[in-house]
Amino acid sequence: MKHNVEFKHFEPYQKTRNLIEELVKKLDKRTKRFPPDEVFLRLLIEENPVRKLYHVSLTLEIPGKSPATKKTLATKEERHDLIETLRDAFDEIERQFEAYKSTLLGEPIWKRPTRREELRRMKGK
Repeated sequence: MKHNVEFKHFEPYQKTRNLIEELVKKLDKRTKRFPPDEVFLRLLIEENPVRKLYHVSLTLEIPGKSPATKKTLATKEERHDLIETLRDAFDEIERQFEAYKSTLLGEPIWKRPTRREELRRMKGK
């Protein structure tokens, strides 16, 4: 998987860089079934120096159902803690990726774990 990481208005600590590499590797393991040259991850981290607020934008481009199409998954997070923001953004992309993968595999919506749990809650009311 190819990836691009951009930082705006600040230079991150080595701990932050290590966390990003760890999260990218984890996501790379999940996308290993797709051709590596067709999967692209873009991460943009911007710091608002006035408020010490971090804005994280994460996009993942993966092949679509037909060979000529591409699917883009995206998420944005904004918080005061950079580590927490990064983890939440990657968790959301992984959730979106798993949902997309289940549609590619043709799983009916009621078989998906999150939807099944939601249906149980609705039935219990």
